[in-house]
Amino acid sequence: MGSKLPLNFILSFSREMIPENGEDSYCHCFCDTAGMVAVFDGCGGAGARKHAHYSDKSEAYMASRFCSGVFFDQFCQTFPSEMTAEEFVKDCLTPAVKERLHEYQPPKEGFEIRGSMVRTLPTTVAAALIQQEKDGTQTVSAIWAGDSRVYILDEKGLAQLTVDDTSVPDPMENLYEDGVLKNILCADRALTLHCRSVRMDKPFLVFAATDGCFGYVTTPMEFEGLLLQNLMAAESLAQWEERLYQTIGQVAGDDYSLCMAAYGDLDLKRLQTALAGRFAMLRDTCLTKLAGLPVEDRQTRIELWQGYKDNYLRFMKDGNT
Repeated sequence: MGSKLPLNFILSFSREMIPENGEDSYCHCFCDTAGMVAVFDGCGGAGARKHAHYSDKSEAYMASRFCSGVFFDQFCQTFPSEMTAEEFVKDCLTPAVKERLHEYQPPKEGFEIRGSMVRTLPTTVAAALIQQEKDGTQTVSAIWAGDSRVYILDEKGLAQLTVDDTSVPDPMENLYEDGVLKNILCADRALTLHCRSVRMDKPFLVFAATDGCFGYVTTPMEFEGLLLQNLMAAESLAQWEERLYQTIGQVAGDDYSLCMAAYGDLDLKRLQTALAGRFAMLRDTCLTKLAGLPVEDRQTRIELWQGYKDNYLRFMKDGNT
């Protein structure tokens, strides 16, 4: 790795639908040459079992926090170092998560839910590991399991770096179809953490978000619009953070968490200037048309998605899901 990582600022928030019982968690950690932002969404249906020794919290609640702690600890124990993201996943995260989850002893009595869908300590994860390279660029590596996501937002707009581990991986279709999770972190199944890396040579934002952030809009374009519209209206970074928190809360039907980091000499004014053209283009091509569109008009939304998706999926290896 090379010179110091140019971290400019971080934003983060998390909201519980049921106070003191929210099943999301998040963490962020940084050193001179690396950083990580991560979110975790405990799977409430599969992890509904509760444990009296843990204040009667659900296993979904516990799983997101157990894994958040593991990711934080492993980053702090590993970096700064020359380790690649793939090595970090294989040699550090996977064995540490497995060990932590297997330490837990599920309750033997007082649990009424049965069936094949029950899991022990189930949670999703989406983490972005950012590393400084010797040539001054940054490598962003998405690490994930489940349907929480890592995004990059730069002058070209919003782009998804992860692929949902569901039976409906297309980001547009997933808003309308009830896709089944095909991969999560849990104690009673094999652990699979995906990893995808991209090189960035211009200023960018990278963030991890649980599905409560993006799953209650009718198109991915509206999620980008939500981010940019609130950015352009903000008078400070703290206000942008608060506006995002409140705006997502107006539509979300679930816990939601977001953790974001900015790199490359960015402050609020520079960010607004860099993204003003993108916001104007998105507003003219998509947002204005979506604003007056009946909820039931899915076909028009699909047509708008077709014109938007190539840029949104530009970091996918094959250009699609």
